[in-house]
Amino acid sequence: MKLLLDIVRLLAGKFLAVLVLATAIIAATFFWTWTREQRGLQDRIAELRTGVESTRRDWQTNRVRALNIEMQLHRLEAARPNPILHPSDYIEWRAEMQATEAAVAAARNARDLAKSLYEDGRDRLIALEAQVDTTLENLLQTARKTWWTIAAAIAVFLFGPLAWKALWYYGIAPIAERSPPMHVLPVDAPGTCETVATGKVLEVRVEPDAPLLTRMEWLQQYAPNLAKRTRFLLDWRFPFISYASGLREMTEVRVRTGQTADRAVLTSAEDPNAYLVAVRLHNHPGIVLKPGVVIAIQGAITLQSRWRLGSVHAWISGRLRHILFTGTGTLYLTGHGGLDWHTTDAPVVVEEALVLGYDGRAAFATARTETFWPYFRNRTSLFDYRFPGGQGFVRQTAAPAGARTRSNPFLRTVDAILSSIGKVLGF
Repeated sequence: MKLLLDIVRLLAGKFLAVLVLATAIIAATFFWTWTREQRGLQDRIAELRTGVESTRRDWQTNRVRALNIEMQLHRLEAARPNPILHPSDYIEWRAEMQATEAAVAAARNARDLAKSLYEDGRDRLIALEAQVDTTLENLLQTARKTWWTIAAAIAVFLFGPLAWKALWYYGIAPIAERSPPMHVLPVDAPGTCETVATGKVLEVRVEPDAPLLTRMEWLQQYAPNLAKRTRFLLDWRFPFISYASGLREMTEVRVRTGQTADRAVLTSAEDPNAYLVAVRLHNHPGIVLKPGVVIAIQGAITLQSRWRLGSVHAWISGRLRHILFTGTGTLYLTGHGGLDWHTTDAPVVVEEALVLGYDGRAAFATARTETFWPYFRNRTSLFDYRFPGGQGFVRQTAAPAGARTRSNPFLRTVDAILSSIGKVLGF
């Protein structure tokens, strides 16, 4: 079967290459034929235009000549002598009249023939000019009119990323390093949190008074004496945040009436690198999290939000609105390659893509930690997150593919509009 698939893949690749080559040959032949036909058409038009101009001049000349002879005929008619009183003059006049009338007839015939040739040539020229394809000419004319716009667009395309990243590196980053840290919540707000379990598979004990609310795709196993029902939104006070962050159509696992507490199992059935961590809160004022990393909640935990428009670090990190999970209970979070709630006594700088959330009481700041070239080459993000000692944050061991390049300010700025809005709102 594998051999058959390899043969099919090879034949499909060859067929695609032949199709592309045939399309290129057909397009080149069509363009060459079209160009030759248009060039021949232009030559015929130029030749015909010269002939039409020549026949127009002949027609004008013959028309003027016919008019002059007709005027001469009218003068002869006015000078008609009396045949009785001047018979000899009358005979001469009559002969001259006959010659002039013959000349008038010949001039009119020549004029009419020249006019007919001119009109026929003009009609053929109009019909031939209608066959000319002006697409290329219009493109060239448009290019001549908008060359400066095209040049500016090319300059922005070639040098815009360099100038933009230089602005961030040499202009904005030094301002951020001199700015004071940002506090989402007061430093002295009471409340504690701690890690109670980590791993790829977590067993959660569901109590009668402590149901489990989880994303349905993460619940892989549960005891028969547990019942499930759907909760459409995590928190109806924040419907937009709950819906946009994926905390919707969640499964609520609770103990059946008259039954005892039992266990449910949380794990990822799709991603073998997905790790889980259980963080227990006790009267906590709020942990700032990306709602997308929260896969289950147990206890009296609610959502809150805080805006920080006056902080340089909030603008640089692209997070003006901070989503807080507050209260007493347990949060189940997911990350890649390993996950833990990290707390240090000394200040620490962590790569931005590895930070999934942090204690809202921490003094959060951004720090430029890279040289210009790796940042310009999109090898890493320009800013990392700086935390003081004594406050915790959620850190994953490895970031998903592309997370580091997407986290730098340039690519974040030019990212899709909806994604940018979602990130600004804390999603």
